[in-house]
Amino acid sequence: MKILAVDDDPTILEMLRDSLTKKLGFDLVCAETAEDALSLLQDNQNSFECFLLDIILPGVDGIELCSVIRGLQAYKSTPIIMITGSQKHDLMENAFRAGATDFIFKPLNGVELAARINTAGMLNDSMRREREACHSLAELTELMKIRRDESFDLNVVGVDDLHGFENRLLRLPEGCYAMNLFVVKLPQIRNIFGAVTPHEFCTQMVCVAEATVDALAQDRFFLGHAGSGMLVGVVMGRARFNPEATQRKIEAALDENTTVQNTQTDLAADIAVQSISGQRLWSGLSACNAIRDYLVANKVEDGSQDDASEDHEELLAGF
Repeated sequence: MKILAVDDDPTILEMLRDSLTKKLGFDLVCAETAEDALSLLQDNQNSFECFLLDIILPGVDGIELCSVIRGLQAYKSTPIIMITGSQKHDLMENAFRAGATDFIFKPLNGVELAARINTAGMLNDSMRREREACHSLAELTELMKIRRDESFDLNVVGVDDLHGFENRLLRLPEGCYAMNLFVVKLPQIRNIFGAVTPHEFCTQMVCVAEATVDALAQDRFFLGHAGSGMLVGVVMGRARFNPEATQRKIEAALDENTTVQNTQTDLAADIAVQSISGQRLWSGLSACNAIRDYLVANKVEDGSQDDASEDHEELLAGF
């Protein structure tokens, strides 16, 4: 473990050198002032895994130095142990507020010091493993294979996958209902899918789904993610559905979405809302059938089946 100790007392520094030896697995670097310590931190060849800071230092004190270290990206979670001869509560509270991890009091005890540093080392290893685990999860997400035409659960309240959406319609009591069938789609889905990672594609579809739910907040509706950049929906009621007004609401919500603003695509410009049929009265089954017919026809237009045919022809040519 590479440690930076900052103390203006030569006796303390000598004691630290005697206790934290390379034989015991420590690589100790010493500084007498906060300014000297900051110079060492600016050297790219130094990378410290623990800090020992005396609270009382000439010039910039240890608490201020602790705060500066915590402000550096590389040391946001590195253990910082404060050394002090005072047991004033306010002093310790200020140090913890500045980012200190632990305290050790003068006169220093070599055994206690080594134990505190080893504990700090275990904390450091634990946080490092946690960061590596998160990194691995992110990589797995990036590598996840998602087809453009796949209907998957977006985890958005009010939006089902296609199977769940159809089940909601089919569970309606028998009879005819005033319904407006519509679709929200991204006509440029093939270009969008090819320009972003699978994780980014999922994120963008979630943004579209959330914006659609917001736009329909005053209505009784069912929504389903159908794949191919489409959300299919039903608005219940006798009032005529206005696709243009709904599209404007979705576009406005997407324009204000900070997640969308950080992406490379202009989702608001790509959104289209259309009625699936002018018919007003439907049973749950007939509505399901009409939506299913629309999706089959639309996926042919989208090229999903054409892609499959091309792959099949290439396979035959290979033989």
